[in-house]
Amino acid sequence: MQLKKTAIPMILAGVFAGPVGAQAPIEDINDPGRRAEGSNASMQAELYRQLQQLRQEVMSLRGTVEQQGHQLRQLKQQSLDRYLDVDRRLSAMSGTAPSSPLGSSSDDPAAMASAEGETATADSAVAASPSAGVSPAASASPADASESDDASGSEAAATLTGNPSQDYAQAYALVKARDYDQAIEAFKSYIQRYPDDRYTPNAWYWLGELYAVGERNLEASAQAFQKLLTDYPNNGKVPAAMYKLGTVYFLQGEKQKAQQMLTNVLDRYGNTGNSAVKKSREFLRDNF
Repeated sequence: MQLKKTAIPMILAGVFAGPVGAQAPIEDINDPGRRAEGSNASMQAELYRQLQQLRQEVMSLRGTVEQQGHQLRQLKQQSLDRYLDVDRRLSAMSGTAPSSPLGSSSDDPAAMASAEGETATADSAVAASPSAGVSPAASASPADASESDDASGSEAAATLTGNPSQDYAQAYALVKARDYDQAIEAFKSYIQRYPDDRYTPNAWYWLGELYAVGERNLEASAQAFQKLLTDYPNNGKVPAAMYKLGTVYFLQGEKQKAQQMLTNVLDRYGNTGNSAVKKSREFLRDNF
């Protein structure tokens, strides 16, 4: 009996000894394989972190470059606009017209053209003396427009910079220099290259002026002015274009159409103080 009491605890101890000992395996923390595995995992994690950081830095730098490029383009445009504005203000102070009507819809484009030396315009041709038959601008005008050939057009087109403001200013500089044939080609190239630019209405206006130089091509002049009136009815150049178109009609001998166009200027802009109103009224008074 005493033997049974002693044997039972020993048996139970033997039964439970195996599983308990198996749940707690012994590991050697100094095992080189274990250390290498942990080191590789740590290096991979660090490399991934650095890669992500570099990727973010590249994206940030790319955005900075694009932003600076945009700012540089803006600064170039602002610099050109500022130059033109300063030139306009200085010219106004000195009593002359601005070197270029960029960005403006001058209330008195005819006066501006005269001050710029553009004596050969439809306005000056008619204002001198319609009965004389020859405008004073004829002697100051260059060769007839028919002498302009494809080569001159190609040359004008080749000078385009891709910047509408600069290209317009270059074309207008030819007007100031009285190089009317080249100016015509430059404005034609400008319109072809930038059909929807903000300066395109101005280009059509100056084509109308230039074609009327010395009555070289009154039909083309009328078409240019009409293009402006049709496609840009709310543009600031419209009153002046209407007045100039009326004078061109008069030079073409279409006096009824001239009178109607000039009267329309008075009807539409009579209360605006636009200089085209005064010129139209004077022209009607002197010729009808």
